[in-house]
Amino acid sequence: MNTVILHQILLHSIGAFGGTLGYAFLLNAPMNTVLPASLTGLLGYVLYEVMVNLLGQGMIFSYFAATVVIAVICEIAARVMRMPSTIFLLTALVPLVPGYTFYCAMLAIVEHNGQAFASYGLEAVQIVAIIAVGAAVTSTLFRALTVRRRTSAR
Repeated sequence: MNTVILHQILLHSIGAFGGTLGYAFLLNAPMNTVLPASLTGLLGYVLYEVMVNLLGQGMIFSYFAATVVIAVICEIAARVMRMPSTIFLLTALVPLVPGYTFYCAMLAIVEHNGQAFASYGLEAVQIVAIIAVGAAVTSTLFRALTVRRRTSAR
């Protein structure tokens, strides 16, 4: 059973990398940021999949942990490459966006299935909210640490 899960994770990871790469080109991101952002998105998605499927962690915690890891890597890459972290973060978070869950919610509306809509819609909103919280907390902590270092250096 673990080999099936590993094959599934591998296949999804290839899709995550391709989707992230394509989204970077759609955003017209600088060429030197495309590969680092895509690899960061791939790493975050693999982390999410491993936590949910192999480690049995909850979905919300797994999304939060993957988002924090992605945001930390994006903040570091932004400082190394002297660019805004948003360039990396927008692209790298694409694999975590719950597009299929939103699709299922919209399909439930069309089929007049209120219970399924409420279930899928709530799940999608929770995922988006936890991604936003993870990115915001990480960004705030990095900014606070940067300000603290600048004031202590004076």
